[in-house]
Amino acid sequence: MMADWDPRKWLPYPAALALFAIMAILYVFPVTQGRLLVQSDIIKFQGMAKEIADFRQETGEEALWTNSMFGGMPAFQISVIYANNLSHFLHKVMTLWLPRPADMIFLYFAGFFIFLLLLKVNVWIALAGAVGFAFSSYHFIILEAGHNSKAVAIGYMAPVLGAILWTFRGNYLWGGVLFAAFMGLQLFANHFQITYYLGIIVLMYGLLLLAQTIREKRLLHFGKAFAALLAGLVVAIGLNAGNFLSTYAYAPETMRGGTELTLAGSENPDGLSKEYITAWSYGKQESFSLLIPNVKGGATGPLGNNPRAMDAVDPALHQVLAGENQYWGNQPGTSGPVYVGAVVLFFFVLALFLVKGPLKWALLTATVLSVLLAWGKNFMPLTSFFIDYVPGYDKFRAVSMTLVVAALCIPALAFVGLHKLFRNPGLIDLKSKALWYAVAFTAGLSLLFYLFPKHFFTFLSLSENRDFQNLSTTDPMIAPQIRHFLDELERVRVIIFRADTLRSLFFSLGAALLTILLVSRRLRPGLFAFLLVALIILDMWPVNRRYLNDEHFVPRRRAEVPFPLRQADQHILQDREGTFRVLDLTESPFNSSRTSYYHHSIGGYHGAKLQRYQDLIDHRITPEIMQLIQKLQATTAVDSAQAVLPGLGTLNMLNTRYIIVDPDGEPVRNPHALGNAWFVNDFRLVPGANEEMTALEEIDPALTAVIDQRFAGHLDGLDPGEGGHIGMIHYQPNLVRYRSDAPQRQLALFSEVYYPDGWRVFIDGEEASHFRANYILRAMVVPPGQHEIEFRFEPRTYVVGERISLAFSILLVLAALALAGLHVRRTGRQASGG
Repeated sequence: MMADWDPRKWLPYPAALALFAIMAILYVFPVTQGRLLVQSDIIKFQGMAKEIADFRQETGEEALWTNSMFGGMPAFQISVIYANNLSHFLHKVMTLWLPRPADMIFLYFAGFFIFLLLLKVNVWIALAGAVGFAFSSYHFIILEAGHNSKAVAIGYMAPVLGAILWTFRGNYLWGGVLFAAFMGLQLFANHFQITYYLGIIVLMYGLLLLAQTIREKRLLHFGKAFAALLAGLVVAIGLNAGNFLSTYAYAPETMRGGTELTLAGSENPDGLSKEYITAWSYGKQESFSLLIPNVKGGATGPLGNNPRAMDAVDPALHQVLAGENQYWGNQPGTSGPVYVGAVVLFFFVLALFLVKGPLKWALLTATVLSVLLAWGKNFMPLTSFFIDYVPGYDKFRAVSMTLVVAALCIPALAFVGLHKLFRNPGLIDLKSKALWYAVAFTAGLSLLFYLFPKHFFTFLSLSENRDFQNLSTTDPMIAPQIRHFLDELERVRVIIFRADTLRSLFFSLGAALLTILLVSRRLRPGLFAFLLVALIILDMWPVNRRYLNDEHFVPRRRAEVPFPLRQADQHILQDREGTFRVLDLTESPFNSSRTSYYHHSIGGYHGAKLQRYQDLIDHRITPEIMQLIQKLQATTAVDSAQAVLPGLGTLNMLNTRYIIVDPDGEPVRNPHALGNAWFVNDFRLVPGANEEMTALEEIDPALTAVIDQRFAGHLDGLDPGEGGHIGMIHYQPNLVRYRSDAPQRQLALFSEVYYPDGWRVFIDGEEASHFRANYILRAMVVPPGQHEIEFRFEPRTYVVGERISLAFSILLVLAALALAGLHVRRTGRQASGG
């Protein structure tokens, strides 16, 4: 056996992984100097997860609920660790324990490398393919923004697809195990939108392969592979059972589940509205960013950031033009384009003529579909069809994200095709249409765009065109000045556009030259692979540095405390009298997690808040905030704003004790906040959600509760009166205790958000029942006398899910060990001639 051992056969694989690690570290070199990447979404995450992280550090337990945002919500989609999931360990192995974000960059490389190896692509072409896929600009843009779960999910798309293809090529047992592991990691990333898009690719390939299998009468083979993958999917879901079950129970209660309300302003009872889903729609012209990064100017930002382009404008307009937007597409804003690389796109077109079978058509169809779906509101017939008829599509927003499919499929097909050419350069020659179609689509288009930019593109956004036209119409006297301004604005944007068009032209021609040298046998395969990797890096690395570079890294101390402590925060933190909530008017209340970092907040930042709380924001909280702001704007004396506080019933019932109006001053203390719990002496039964919401405007929540008719059974024989006291005596996110003293059976309201799955209540250790009141609060009937009331958050989905996860983790390990053992025995027998 030792005689057959040849290091030249296996050495390229660890060498490639080492190269990936080196490139990942070099790209984010400041991490080696103790600096951390500032990611806007991670800063928001640190705010929303602070209470959860503190509780974990103090107790070693998981806070499955947090009161830091939106009055209180489950922590499942914020920061819950499911310790029994084997994917935790596998993910660390896949990322080599590298520091963030080098770990995710390495994952981009390694995941696509594995994908190509599973397709038996030459190791050096697989290395080049990994570089081409990893350096797609969107992958680095989301790292800068802090979309880490999305980045991880994207990193696992390729190996999941590779495991599926490998299984359908006859590797049933190992294919099933690999698919279970990689699909488990894909689900572990917890970004279901990316998983959904991966499903589109898989579905297309599966249908095309099934059709071919039926024609070839190989249904038994297809059935075996499908069974192995189905078993792997069950294991993958089992690994993530804790998160999966909790999310499954949670999703219907969130904005994704829709609202019960049919009041004016309450839209889309079954999911997200079309307007919300398509707010970020890629422009049709903008799709050429796949070839030319600055086809619409790149990222949102001032033109003054591009001094070379600004040098060409009229000096008299230099200052005003410097403040105009460098991005002239029609999205509300963007952090950068989806650029897959001129070199990669060249080989994608070439591969269309080299690759045959279902894989080519699946990757091509998925690419085209992803571009069309990314157009969103710019191509509503298709978008409306998917929203209305394709299951699950209406649960996701930002349709431009579908381009992750193109960013995977384009390099996948490109390097599968290049592998064929690498192994057999004689597949094409200098007269082949394939070669010249690839040149025409990349270099030819780039040249046309460079020579005639205004014939193919507009250099003003729709909103700019509308605004400037309105301005000219309103004041015809300034129309000539506006025309001159627009001419200069277009001129500087054309300069930016042509600069990137020229670079794409050169890199396309570079790819064509390498191909010509390969097929004419003037370049050795090894040197071709080396030059190809170098060309891809030269093409894509500088583009990515526009959006993620050393300037985004800061000293560790600054990054670890994302929100400096303000005087208003310090004043509030001195209040140790129970728990309460804070409304911060110096921030966007429902799009910031700053307040959540230090306090329990009325607002927060999260894309999957409870729908009932969103209803309350829309119909009660926002109007009360506007009423308060109007009062504050009408007077310079903060004390005079106290007059409006008694009428803010919803904020009061949510126990809003402090209102921050000046970050460097003393906050407004609200004496009318109703506290953690109180007894009411009356209640009003209403027939449904609309009436319940409307009644909140009419009642005094300190005296009267509004209760949906469906909970009437809890109130049988209740005749509440005055008197008694109830208050909080202990607080943890998952455990809250109260002490009550009532002269008779009383109706108690708690300023805690009602959630139907997981909260259990006990009176003196005996389980009791609670229900919902005032649309959002917890309520219960309390017996007379002195009692201790305890609310515990114990969702069975978490407990059961952890047990299932442990079982499937053990199963996956045993299956892998068993197959490894069989392989060793089989190899040993073959070596001994048995």
